[in-house]
Amino acid sequence: MEREEIINLLNIIEAKMIDKVTLGFSPEVLGVLDNVESSNSEIELLKARIGNEILMRVFNVANSAYYGSLRKGSIYTFYEVVTRLGMTHTKALIIILALQILARDDREIEVIFARSFAASVVGKVLAQQFGLRDDIVKKVELGALFSEIGKMIIVLYKKLHAPDDYRINDDFISKYHPYLGERIVEKFALPDYLKHMIFSENIVIEENYITISGITHIAINIVSSSFSKHHDRLYIEAIPSLNGRDESTALDKIIEDQFNAVNLGKYLRIIRKRERLLPVYDGRQKK
Repeated sequence: MEREEIINLLNIIEAKMIDKVTLGFSPEVLGVLDNVESSNSEIELLKARIGNEILMRVFNVANSAYYGSLRKGSIYTFYEVVTRLGMTHTKALIIILALQILARDDREIEVIFARSFAASVVGKVLAQQFGLRDDIVKKVELGALFSEIGKMIIVLYKKLHAPDDYRINDDFISKYHPYLGERIVEKFALPDYLKHMIFSENIVIEENYITISGITHIAINIVSSSFSKHHDRLYIEAIPSLNGRDESTALDKIIEDQFNAVNLGKYLRIIRKRERLLPVYDGRQKK
C-alpha cells in the first residue's frame, strides 16, 4: 500500500473504534481525570458514564491485594478508586478494559490483552524488585499494558467491521499497530512516555543503566516467551516459604489476585511446592 492509503486506513480504524458507540462511553468524559482540580463529586459522577462492567473491573483492580486492600481495606466509591490508583492510571485502565470487554468472546484478541496485562504485572514486580520509585513502577506497568493496544484495536476492527479487507493482514498489523497506539495516547491525553515504550522493540540502555523502557521490554519478552512455550499462559514457579509467614501476602498470591481482578486467571499458571511437569530422570538408559 502507498503511504496515503495506509494513513487513510488507520484514520478509518481510529474513527470507528474510538467513539461512544464502540467503547460504550465518549472519550471526552475522561477529561475530568486530566484536571487535578476536579472535585470529589465530579469524579464520582464519572462512574455513571463509563458503564457498569468497566466500573466493576476497575474497582476489582483497585481492591486487589497489590494496591493495598490487605493493609488499607476495601474501597467503595469511585473517588477512592482514583485516589488509590491515580488519575492517569485510572484513565488508562478504563480505556484498556473497555477494549477487553469488547473482545471477551474472541480468543485471539483476548490473548493479546492477556499478554499485555501479564507483561504489566511482571514489569511492575521487576521494577519494585529493582527498588525503583512508585511513580517509575507505574510507568513500567502502563508501558507494558499499552504495548499492544494498537494491535488489539486493529484486530478487533477487522473482525467487527472489515473481515474481508485483505489489506489488514499480519504484516500490516505488525508494522503499523505502534502508530495507532501512538494515536490512542494522543487522543486520550495520556503521558508522552507511552509513545516511546510502544515503539520500543529492544532493551534500551543509557550509559550505565537500563532505562524504564528497557525494564518494560524485559517484562514483555519474559511474557512473550512463556506464552509461546506454554500455550498462551504465564507460568510462574513459587517456592513455598518455610518461615510461617502469612500466605495471603505472598507475591504469588498478589500476582494471582491481579489476574483474577480482570478475569484473566486462566492465562496464569503458578507452580507451587516444587511441582514437576515431567517425571524425575533416574539416570538409566534403555538398552
